[in-house]
Amino acid sequence: MHRRRKGMPQGSPLSPLLSNILLDKLDKYLKAKGLKFVRYADDFSVYADSKAEARKIGNEVYLFLKNKLDLPINRAKSGIRRPVNFELLGHSFTATYKKGRKRQIPSGGE
Repeated sequence: MHRRRKGMPQGSPLSPLLSNILLDKLDKYLKAKGLKFVRYADDFSVYADSKAEARKIGNEVYLFLKNKLDLPINRAKSGIRRPVNFELLGHSFTATYKKGRKRQIPSGGE
């Protein structure tokens, strides 16, 4: 048996609670920047209008998590993706479009 020196065992009932406590600072950071995002425990997705904006946001979030919260980032699970036919928290999402509206990310009420 090996003793864990850091981190939380995957599947631990404390993991989502501790994630929410620690990543509350990330929520406040993203809200202060006026960004659209979804987060549940340690899974989150941030939405941008362009690839260039997504890269900029991705770098800022990476640096915030690394430097301000001292959290390692799993680059294999992280990335910039188009919000078309994607999966988040085990749910699949498909983009829908309204006539006359281009490149707009829907808000929660639409």
